[in-house]
Amino acid sequence: MGSTNVGELDIPHWLNREFLATIISEEEKKNISVACMEVKEAVSKGDNYLSTLYRIMVECNESNGGNGINKYFLVLKTLPKGELLQKLVSEAQSFEKERQMYSSTLPDMYCVTKAKLRPLSARYIPTNMNNVIVLEDLQQLGYKMANRHSGLDLEHCEMTVRALARFHAASVALHNSDPVCMDMYSEGLFKDTEEGRERMHKHFSYNLKILASGIEKWPGYEPCADKIRKMVPTAVDQMIKFLQPRNDSLNVLNHGDCWVNNIMFHYSQETGKVDDIRLVDFQLARFSSPVLDLQYFLCTSTNDEVRFRQRDHLLSEYHAEFRDTLEVLDLDPDQYTLEQLKEEFEEKEEYGLLVVCSALWAMLASSSHVPDFSQLTEEDLIDSETAWQPLEKALSGSRYREVLQTFLRHYKNKGIL
Repeated sequence: MGSTNVGELDIPHWLNREFLATIISEEEKKNISVACMEVKEAVSKGDNYLSTLYRIMVECNESNGGNGINKYFLVLKTLPKGELLQKLVSEAQSFEKERQMYSSTLPDMYCVTKAKLRPLSARYIPTNMNNVIVLEDLQQLGYKMANRHSGLDLEHCEMTVRALARFHAASVALHNSDPVCMDMYSEGLFKDTEEGRERMHKHFSYNLKILASGIEKWPGYEPCADKIRKMVPTAVDQMIKFLQPRNDSLNVLNHGDCWVNNIMFHYSQETGKVDDIRLVDFQLARFSSPVLDLQYFLCTSTNDEVRFRQRDHLLSEYHAEFRDTLEVLDLDPDQYTLEQLKEEFEEKEEYGLLVVCSALWAMLASSSHVPDFSQLTEEDLIDSETAWQPLEKALSGSRYREVLQTFLRHYKNKGIL
């Protein structure tokens, strides 16, 4: 008899030795039996919201009597807890998008680029179950996630924007060979539908109003609070406009949620410097302007020294890598100039502001202030006094306040606030 160790963790009934034996057998193309499995939570509270993640260690041996025991280290991803989150994920087709990304799009990218690019993601282990994704555990290969509170230094930011550039350039090659392949990656979370607009309006309205109420108590920032309140009526239209693909400019496959916790770094044993990067969590992938990924990353993931001082440098780093990758792939390297990139980045500064106002607070929340979105209901969205207490707590925290004030000064200097 094999053993199963899950401690006090509440796991799905189907996550058992039979399930794991099946997917590993199919992946290895030989019959495997599971002798032992251990399951634990993959991330801490506040490190992930749109899914539930388990880290699994499996000890296997061949059913035909092969010698030795092999260990497999996996990460399994399934639906988040909570009805509202599950509804949002379902409507956005988040798991369908991510499954297609791992099973089809990324392999097709490597194929169309003739394997000229290094892998950018974790190894995917196929399964026939809906809303379930199984990946090789990058942590066991030495990859690490950075600290979401302190943000990334220049070296890590350079590595990230170069990875995004290669990912974007590979998607250009794939789109050129098969334009239809990007149809799956239409906007999922911020849909231009009546129900989608209503939910977005509630989301932005409550976030922006409570944010403004907190900011107006900070001496010197009162004018910013007034202008943030005035964003409420147009926030939904603005977000939808920013996310739409442009007919007059370059569109690429965006990661869609490129922030600290969705990036893993590997470090050289000799020098201790970062020498490789992998992107994870493609649930919000979208086909649109490359600037969206850049704005999102630079607004959510840089440390205090990099945040504004190194923006031009990082845009130049991105563009140089993007241009070089296009050239390696025998594509026109001048189809998207640095001037176009910087101009479009400026045009989407208000998109960055919306990200800062509606998402950054949850990303920077301390462990004690991390919101439990699994308890959130549609009714809570109507009653902001109960729904958004975590935002008020985040505003009272020194880290979010400190970072937010740097952004308020930035957008004020830009004439946006």
